[in-house]
Amino acid sequence: MSKTNGMYIDLSSPQALTYRPIDDTMRPTDLHLLPHFDALISLQSVSKAASQMGITQPAMSAALSKLRHIFGDPLLTRSGNQWRPTARALALHQTFRPMLDAWQMETTPAQDFDPSTAHKTFNLYATDYIQFVVMPPLLGKLRSVAPHIKLQLLPPRLHGGQEMLAENHIELHIGHYPDPPESLRARFLFEEPPCCLVRSDHPLLIQEWNLDTFLAYEHMDAVGYIGYFNSQLDALLREQNRSRRVGVVLSSYLAVAFVLASSDMIATLPASVGRALAPLSGTIALPAPVPLPPLRISMFWHERYQTDRAHSWLRQYISRELETVRTGTLHDAP
Repeated sequence: MSKTNGMYIDLSSPQALTYRPIDDTMRPTDLHLLPHFDALISLQSVSKAASQMGITQPAMSAALSKLRHIFGDPLLTRSGNQWRPTARALALHQTFRPMLDAWQMETTPAQDFDPSTAHKTFNLYATDYIQFVVMPPLLGKLRSVAPHIKLQLLPPRLHGGQEMLAENHIELHIGHYPDPPESLRARFLFEEPPCCLVRSDHPLLIQEWNLDTFLAYEHMDAVGYIGYFNSQLDALLREQNRSRRVGVVLSSYLAVAFVLASSDMIATLPASVGRALAPLSGTIALPAPVPLPPLRISMFWHERYQTDRAHSWLRQYISRELETVRTGTLHDAP
């Protein structure tokens, strides 16, 4: 155990440092690190965060080190070949984000945008899964705060959201984007765990639910974000020299539960989808038989909109209204 910059650091673990703060109060001179913290947690990459902030990668690494000592937490930890925020980092980000939004709004040159009177259409990119999860909470208060604002969800194109943002066909992309280019800004929205769906009288329901049972039956996949967990599963199984038998791949997640009800197949998909469709389709949601990394959903926009007050209002509105998604039932796996 050694003492560094007012912190006790536990060096007993070869995997990671454990930070124990003596005084975890952020000093006024440290407040300039909040935008660095926001970029690190949103992008989960030191190099991308550095590019977004317009500083060098060593400078961002130094900022991350300082933030770790201030908060007594690693903030970002390795998961395979990716960085993932810790639970404390996500909680801190949730606390600080409104302050950063308010600062940006007050320091951005006024463009006379008033959501209560503005007549404007925002073009967004989101798959059917994202629309299913995020649109209900977004529409809840929209008409009361912005009666003339129109949200138009454009259908996906072959090359997806990145090209549509670059070509200015859309103003915002909501979804899973594991490696966004440096020309895009990002803000984390929520994470979602997986679940498995089977028909309500499936024979496996009288068996022990484990990986062997899971692999004994055929599987039903779907394209898009629904396929995220299947990709994670297949990668994990390859490490064990095992594999799934996939019998059907559907183009729409909405059909999965209903097609599944007439077979002995198993589907692995986001928990919100499983919970919503199971009662309607005669299926039952089960936890995934192995731990899988959650599906991380963020919103992305082009640099050209960073100081646009109308766009800034939309980003704040989406982040605020999806707070219940971030802290609510999406985190409770079946």
